[in-house]
Amino acid sequence: MEKRLPGAELQARTSTRIKPGRMGLRWGMAVIFFIVGLIAYMDRSNISIVAKPMMEELNIDKVQFGLLTSLFFLGYCLAQIPGGMLAEKYGARKIIAIAVTFWSFFTALTAAATSYVMMCIVRFFFGIGEGPMYPGNASFNSYWFQKHEKGRAASALLSGSFFGPVIAPTLGVAIMTAFGWKAVFYIFAGAGALIAIVWFIIGRDRPEQHPWISEAEKQLILTNRSANSSKNKAPWGQYLRNPRFWAIGGQYLVVLYMNTFFLTWLPTYLMEARGFSLQSMGIAASFPWLALCMVTILGGVFSDMILRTTNSLMKSRGYVAIAGFLVFILGLYMAAYATTPATSVLWLTVGLGALGLPFVVSWALANDLGKEFAGSVSGWMNVWGSAGGVIAPIVCGWMAQTFGWEKTILINIIPVLGSIILWLFIRPDRPLLKEGLEAIK
Repeated sequence: MEKRLPGAELQARTSTRIKPGRMGLRWGMAVIFFIVGLIAYMDRSNISIVAKPMMEELNIDKVQFGLLTSLFFLGYCLAQIPGGMLAEKYGARKIIAIAVTFWSFFTALTAAATSYVMMCIVRFFFGIGEGPMYPGNASFNSYWFQKHEKGRAASALLSGSFFGPVIAPTLGVAIMTAFGWKAVFYIFAGAGALIAIVWFIIGRDRPEQHPWISEAEKQLILTNRSANSSKNKAPWGQYLRNPRFWAIGGQYLVVLYMNTFFLTWLPTYLMEARGFSLQSMGIAASFPWLALCMVTILGGVFSDMILRTTNSLMKSRGYVAIAGFLVFILGLYMAAYATTPATSVLWLTVGLGALGLPFVVSWALANDLGKEFAGSVSGWMNVWGSAGGVIAPIVCGWMAQTFGWEKTILINIIPVLGSIILWLFIRPDRPLLKEGLEAIK
């Protein structure tokens, strides 16, 4: 059993080992993950930015376009658990470098596709490429960050992911206007290949393997992290017999379902339902994603602060997630009945921003409860999330085409209420494994 340190003692030890003002190598690595997430989500969201000209050129309708995003998430879903297990076995450095290179190649092929069938195949393999990213990051975080830093560590990749759609609309429209819609994919594919090289040069699986880390920071991490160096396989039998393990996945299905709804259809909604032009849409669509990015960063800090103060994962993870869901529901309801385009964007910004809270605490919880098996636990959680990503584009596209945008937004409040109930059932303060009764805070 690891020795627990009271907050004051931990603070004192930290201040003696890491000088004030020094970021530490682990936070520099988190910055790289911010950039990886930024590129990954720009690659995902660019297809919604170029939707109109691409749909016209390939002669596809809304349901067919939604299927493209669903195929991405199908591939993404299939790669989650294998990606997490591979990261646990071979390390996050290799797996993430391979994943970024793989998906960047298929990002470029998105522009090269000459038919709808070819586009479907490309987007499926693009999803497989992105699949190992989050489980690999979870595995990395379990070894590189202290127990009370998991929220902030998770927010690095997530906030980068959510900052991608902030700049993607404006940047994507600018590139598309100047060079055509295909150039958007070629340029971002090149950026992905570059960051894969940077990550492989700088990244290491564990702090004790990195030649650049100071002895003080290394000892700080080794003393206070929750993961050990066990090479045992994840105990899937115990996990799958635990109903709370299923609830973790179920609530995240709704999180990614709603995120994918925004990612796929927000630009189209703003132009069709709210009358934005292509150029003004690029600016308006960035505000909800900027809010999501900022709340994800601040939410990770806030959640970790509550954990250090209360030593309760239910208060620091569960109640924070529930609060985010409640504000998200309010944002959707008000956006649906907004009387002006600007007011609609305002409430969509409030709603999507609030979704950052369940996002970041879900990934922190996968680390809290998964420990050295965080790659497998987070992969399981993201399989469910990917299922939500598969469903959302097709279902929401069909609903918008059949019932209109207002009813589509209001109907989506129902599954969010279900996620709140699931968080009450998860009870994060209890370990997932019977023998894992040691403190996780």
